Amino acid sequence: MKFCVFTDLHYDVIPDGDRRIYELIQECKRKKAEFAVELGDLCNPTKENHRILDLFIDAGIPCYHSIGNHNTDFSSSEKVLNFFGLKEGYYSIIRDNIKFIFLDPNHIRTESDCTPECNANLTASSDKSPYIPKEQIEWLKSEIADENYFYIICSHQSLSNDFMVGNHLRGIVNREAVRKVLEERNSLSRKILFCINGNDHGDDIKLINGIYYYSLNSASYIWHSVKETYNYSKEVHDKYPYLKDIILYEEPLHVIITIDENTNVEIEGMKGHYQNVTPEDIGIADTWNGVSIRPHTSSLKISASGV
Repeated sequence: MKFCVFTDLHYDVIPDGDRRIYELIQECKRKKAEFAVELGDLCNPTKENHRILDLFIDAGIPCYHSIGNHNTDFSSSEKVLNFFGLKEGYYSIIRDNIKFIFLDPNHIRTESDCTPECNANLTASSDKSPYIPKEQIEWLKSEIADENYFYIICSHQSLSNDFMVGNHLRGIVNREAVRKVLEERNSLSRKILFCINGNDHGDDIKLINGIYYYSLNSASYIWHSVKETYNYSKEVHDKYPYLKDIILYEEPLHVIITIDENTNVEIEGMKGHYQNVTPEDIGIADTWNGVSIRPHTSSLKISASGV
């Protein structure tokens, strides 16, 4: 099995989204990827943007989507789900003997349990989001119970990032509870191959209690809002007002993942370049929000034994 994974394109924020999608599709074809996994924040759920989904369909490359926190910035959760053709934000798909579990942490914890995060209803002072509801955790337990499958856990937000931005957590608030479910499953027999997420716009790998957690870098950029930079025409900046606050990567960063018949995993990363502004230019280090913001994605091999 071979597939491509990418995340955080943010099509509506950048001027070269079409080029990046085209290059991702061409890379899928060149590497003979059977399908693609997109880990969230692809684009706003508009009628015009449905053409992005159609490009993968027309190329004969099935693409499975996670819901990102910015997918619902200007839309209801229902509109986002309809855009991607999903009944729920969490779901599973089966490819051969591997089940892909897509979690949906885009909820705000409340006294009664939670409410969906949408239309930018999350306050910056919150320590209650992103959050995976109790019923979703129970669903996860049932989804990973079958001994006939191995499992890959996909989510937009991280199950491993403990970094705080002010008093707001980058990772999933109840990540330890979710990790406990995965660890208990692996204590019976090793079935969780790895977990992979987007959101952090950076590169990171952690091994926690025998399970790898891979944070995938953005297919587009680093968001910083530290120092405004203007490197494009006035017309481009007027159309894409957030450009002044981001560092664009030149290449659409991604990984190609191969899993052999013995469930050995090889994650093939890539090296890229900054487009025209570097972290050094604006006075920040090459780590941000707890992850590396160098223009690359890491490679990793995980043997069937989990080492």
